[in-house]
Amino acid sequence: MSTPSEPGHDRPEPGPTAIVAERRHLTNLAYRLLGSLSEAEDAVQETYARWYAMSRQRQEAVESPGA
Repeated sequence: MSTPSEPGHDRPEPGPTAIVAERRHLTNLAYRLLGSLSEAEDAVQETYARWYAMSRQRQEAVESPGA
């Protein structure tokens, strides 16, 4: 489900496998910080909602989205 990069954009859209792997990593990190799986999942879901609500230009301004 990855899409080719638009002209002038050097980062292609990540595929579903990359998103699932990143989500798992973020959930593990949030769990270690918050101590609750349900709170960790909520935090990660909120993060994804905010990320996809941002414009493409703002997303590309982030050097390391995973960080």
